[in-house]
Amino acid sequence: MIWISCILTETALPTGLTEHQNHFSCNQGIYDIMNATISDSPNTETKRWKIALLNGLNMTSLGQRDKNVYGTIGSLQELEDLVSDTGAKLGVDIVAFHSNHEGDLVDFIEAATDIDAFMINPGGLWRFGEPTNIAFEQAGKPFVEVHFANIYATGDKSVYTDSALATTMGFRHYGYLGSLVALVAELNQGLLCSH
Repeated sequence: MIWISCILTETALPTGLTEHQNHFSCNQGIYDIMNATISDSPNTETKRWKIALLNGLNMTSLGQRDKNVYGTIGSLQELEDLVSDTGAKLGVDIVAFHSNHEGDLVDFIEAATDIDAFMINPGGLWRFGEPTNIAFEQAGKPFVEVHFANIYATGDKSVYTDSALATTMGFRHYGYLGSLVALVAELNQGLLCSH
């Protein structure tokens, strides 16, 4: 289990950098890591990895929530585009899916036989989304749990954490990008079982 937890605030910005400049420098660092991930990869398969990006309850309100917690992402579509563009640079296909209804997420996971791995921000399901967690276990594919905020600051534990390959929280939208890079590196190294 990999644990990454941090609260990113405006005070975390290097002196003199604006949010936009920090966004660029963080993205440049991610692209440097991505280049190393791609070039160091022993993956000789001709198949492109397909990773599902799932967003659960309340994620459509991005852009309307506290910017200190959720950052500058203006919408769920903007987040999905950012992850898809990053995936393309990594040479993987991203399939984005969102629902405010847990049954829809379960149906998607059960039907996703061509997916190699999952990333999920369960949104409001993190406290009680056991049916989705069971669907992941039955699918037998690796999944990473991602949260904009440090949900553990509430004192509660996510129902997904014990089953997830990794949990990333507190890095706003950068957590999605970092998780994607790490997940692709693990798939490329053949370290994950993807059926």
